[in-house]
Amino acid sequence: MRRYILSYFWSHMEVFYNLLQNQSWSDILAKAKSDQINLKKNPAEWTNICSLLQSEFIKYATNEKAVLVSKLCFEYIKLKTAGYLTVTDENTQVIEELGIKAFEEQSSPQLSSFIKICQFTPVAKQAVEVNYAKEKTNSLDTKKVTLFPRTDWLNPLFKSSLETHFYQALKDVFPSYFIYPNVALSNIFDKEQIFPHLNSEQRSFYFNGVVDFVVYDPTDKHMPKYFFEVDSFYHDRQEAMIRDAKKNAIFNAANISLHRIRPDSDSLTTKHDFFCEINKLVRESST
Repeated sequence: MRRYILSYFWSHMEVFYNLLQNQSWSDILAKAKSDQINLKKNPAEWTNICSLLQSEFIKYATNEKAVLVSKLCFEYIKLKTAGYLTVTDENTQVIEELGIKAFEEQSSPQLSSFIKICQFTPVAKQAVEVNYAKEKTNSLDTKKVTLFPRTDWLNPLFKSSLETHFYQALKDVFPSYFIYPNVALSNIFDKEQIFPHLNSEQRSFYFNGVVDFVVYDPTDKHMPKYFFEVDSFYHDRQEAMIRDAKKNAIFNAANISLHRIRPDSDSLTTKHDFFCEINKLVRESST
């Protein structure tokens, strides 16, 4: 069995080296994510691969076109943040700086989104300090008499175009239903009914957890019928995985499906894509 595992692992490594030789960085990053379980079966070798990847990527990105570098740096930092790739702090800063430079050369509106996931670049640290200073100044300003409505203090219902697309897709799939975002678990399940089936941690989470989208049927006393979570790469973090497990356990205790949809940055981003995926999940749950 051990010989089989090693043989299987080395076949994956051979593919990795071939991709690296051809500078196929989009495929390299995709493989690092999709084959994570198999790649980590040999931690020592995978650590060496990660060390090689970061140095080779920096060499590659230093002389490549900005439009490609910006996209690859964004994906590299996301994978590093989610734990798919190991990168030293020093090299992380270099990749962050390469990405920022590439976004700036294109005057890309995605620059601010990229800076938000950076940790070591002085520009990113400065952005955090500037935001803090603005918040502090605004806090001091509240002591003055406010003569006009502070609409800039209000938050929109959806924080991203992804959530907006998903909401519109739900409305298309369920045109006669009511769709609500960010519904508290305590508003979905009756406490007295579900608590005997939960452990202490799940009971605590019951009061804090929310479901991204809930579909209510107005013809059936406005009862909740379908439940959806839109997961991003942030859900690969350990703390997010723990929260998701608690939420899943609550729905499992009630024997009710919590549909999770993981958007793919390359395809599952439009309302139509979400529409198809939602229809598929609903059909599968009803069979």
